[in-house]
Amino acid sequence: MLTIDIDTGGTMTDALVTDGATRHCIKVDTTPHDFTVSFQSCLREAASLYGMDDLDVFLQKVALIRWSSTITTNVLAERRGAKVGLLVTRGHEQDLYGEGRSAIIDELVAAEAVIGLPQNPEAKDILLGVKSLLESGVRRICVALAGSFPDSREEVAIKQIIEGQYPDHIIGSVPVLLGSDMAQIGHDQTRAHYSAMNAYTHSHLATSLFKAEDVLRDEFNWRGALLIGQTSGGVARIGKTKAVDTIESGPVFGTFGGAFVAREYGLENVVCVDVGGTTTKCSIVRDGEPVVQRGGDLMEIPVKTAFAMLRSAAIGGGSIARVKDGRLRLGPDSQGAAPGPACYALGGREATLTDAILLLGYLDPDSFLGGRRKLSADHARKVVENKVAKPLGLTVEQAALMIRDEAVAVMAELISTTLAEAGLGGSETTRQAGRVAGVPALFSFGGNGPMFAALVAEKLGIGQAYAFDFGPVFGAFGSSVSDVAHVYERGVGMAWSAEHQDAVLRVAQQLHTQATRDLQGEGFEPASAAYRYELEFGRQDRLSGACRFECADVPATQWIEAARQAMAAAGLDTHDPLQLIRLNARLEVGPNRLQPRVGRSESVKPASRAMQFSGRAAETLPTYVWEQLNVDDRIVGPAMINGATLTCPVPPGWTLKVDAYGNAALLHSD
Repeated sequence: MLTIDIDTGGTMTDALVTDGATRHCIKVDTTPHDFTVSFQSCLREAASLYGMDDLDVFLQKVALIRWSSTITTNVLAERRGAKVGLLVTRGHEQDLYGEGRSAIIDELVAAEAVIGLPQNPEAKDILLGVKSLLESGVRRICVALAGSFPDSREEVAIKQIIEGQYPDHIIGSVPVLLGSDMAQIGHDQTRAHYSAMNAYTHSHLATSLFKAEDVLRDEFNWRGALLIGQTSGGVARIGKTKAVDTIESGPVFGTFGGAFVAREYGLENVVCVDVGGTTTKCSIVRDGEPVVQRGGDLMEIPVKTAFAMLRSAAIGGGSIARVKDGRLRLGPDSQGAAPGPACYALGGREATLTDAILLLGYLDPDSFLGGRRKLSADHARKVVENKVAKPLGLTVEQAALMIRDEAVAVMAELISTTLAEAGLGGSETTRQAGRVAGVPALFSFGGNGPMFAALVAEKLGIGQAYAFDFGPVFGAFGSSVSDVAHVYERGVGMAWSAEHQDAVLRVAQQLHTQATRDLQGEGFEPASAAYRYELEFGRQDRLSGACRFECADVPATQWIEAARQAMAAAGLDTHDPLQLIRLNARLEVGPNRLQPRVGRSESVKPASRAMQFSGRAAETLPTYVWEQLNVDDRIVGPAMINGATLTCPVPPGWTLKVDAYGNAALLHSD
C-alpha cells in the first residue's frame, strides 16, 4: 500500500508518494482559488506515475494521505480572514491582558469589535454585547476572560447564554469559541490571541479540508485516513484539528524532516534552509531535535506556547530585483507562480532572482521542472538589462551576479541571526569573521535551496552542505516520517510537594484520558501510542527549568516516580512552582526510515554550458544530469548539477559526492 504526503505552499504544491521502499516527487502549481484543485492534481500525477488513468482505482492502493499547508499562514499574513468579535474582561479591550496595545487589534479584530464585560456579567450584558457585534457584521465570537484557566466555568456559562439565544438550527446562529479551549495555559493574553487566530482562519481552512475529504469519499469512494499536518510536527484527523494548530505546518515539517535526517546521518547540530518561490525559511536542529522556543511571536502575534523556531526572509526564486535610489533592491515582493519570472514567458515584466540565475548559466532552460516548462533566456536578459543593468551602468552578466550575491547575503544574514538566537552561532567576533561555530552542516531544500547551498555555506564558513534527492518536496518528506500526534497542555501553578501531589496527578490523568479518547475517536489504538510528558518549572513568565519523560499510563506510583527521576536527571530546582504539564501523544502510522539508493545508471559523459561563478568572464564548465549520477560519484567544482528534482551548483573549491541514500553531500576543500 502507498502513502501520499501533500504540502500546499503559496506558489507550488508538492507531493511525495512512497511504498516504503521507493519515493516519487511531484510538484504542481498551487491553485489559491481552490486548494483542492492542486491537491487533486498531485493525486492524478501520482496515479500517472503508476500507469493509471482512473484516480478511483489508484486510490484503492493508497492507505494514507497526509496534507500540510500554509493556508492558515497565508490567511493571517494577507489579513483576509473572518470578521471576529471578542468578549473580554472590562478594562482590557485594548491590551488583551498584555502590556500596551495588543498586536491583533485592528489587524485580526477591529477595535470596535472588542466588548468589555463587567465582573459576573448578567445575561443582558452578554446579549447586548453580542447584538452589537452581530450588527457590525461579526460572524464568529470569542470569549476570553481574565483568569479563566484552569477554572473556565464563567466562559462556559457565557457560551451557553449566547447559544441559548442563537441556537444552531437558526440562520442567525453564531459560533462561539472559548479562550480556555484554544490554549489551556494560564497566560490570559495567549488564550485571547489563540482564540482570535483560530476564529479568524477557521473558515478558510475548514472549507478546503472538508471539500478534499468529501471529494475523496464521494467521488472516488476512498475510505482511507486523511490526516492534517500540525505545527507540532505530527498529524491528526480533520475532526481533531484546530486551524491555529496548522499555522506554518508546511514549513515546520521541513524542520522535523531535517531533524529526522540529521539523526540518520549522525549529525547533532544542523541549520536547515528552505528556499522557495517567495520566501527563505531557516530553522535549527540541535542535539538531533528541532530547536523549540517557549514563547515568542507566531506570525508576529505574541504567545506563550512552545513551537519550533522558524525564521524567514522575503527572498525566493520569484523575488523582484529593481534599482531604487541607485542601489539594488531584491524583494520583498515576488512574482509568485503567475505570471512568474520573465523567463517563464507568461507575461512577467519584472526581473527576478530566477531570471538572474538562468543568465548565470545555472539552470538548464530545457529541463526545468523535469522538462515540463521551457525557460526563455531572451526574456530574462531583457528584463535584467532594463530593470537592473542599465540603471546601474553594468553589463547584464554583472547585474545577474549582483542579484545572486544579494540573495546569498540576505540568506546568510538570516541564518546567522537565527543561529545566534538558538545559541549556536559562536561569538559575535566569530560571526563577523564569517565563521559559524558549532554547526557542522547545512541542509538545503525547497525548490531553490540546493541552488544556494554551497554559496551560502561558504559565506558562513560552514564546510559541509547537503542537498536531497527529495529536496524540492522536503516538507512533504517531513510529513511522510511524521506520526499521529496530539499535544495537550495544562497550567498548574503549584509547588511540587507531597501536599499537592494528588492535584498534580489529577492533571496528568486528565491529559492522558483526553489523549486516549482522541486517539480512539480517530480510529487508532491508544495502547500503541507513546506518551511523553514535559514538566516546566518557573515563576510567572520566567522558565527556570524543564524535564521530560515517557509514561504509558498514569498510575500514581509509576507516574510520580518517573517524574522524580526526570527532574533529578535534569538537575531541577523544585523550589520554583510547577507551571505547566505538557503531554505529547504520538502514534507511528507509516514507514519512518531512509532508504539506500539501489541500482546504478550507465555512466554518461557530462555536457557543458557557459556559466559564471565570480566576477571573471563566463567559462564553459561541465554539467551533469542528477538522475544519471550513482552512489559514490564525485564531482569536483566548478561544475553544475541539473535534474528533475535538483539543481545544484558546485562552486570552485567544493566537491559533490553522492552518498548511500542518493543525496548530494557538498564538501569544501578547507
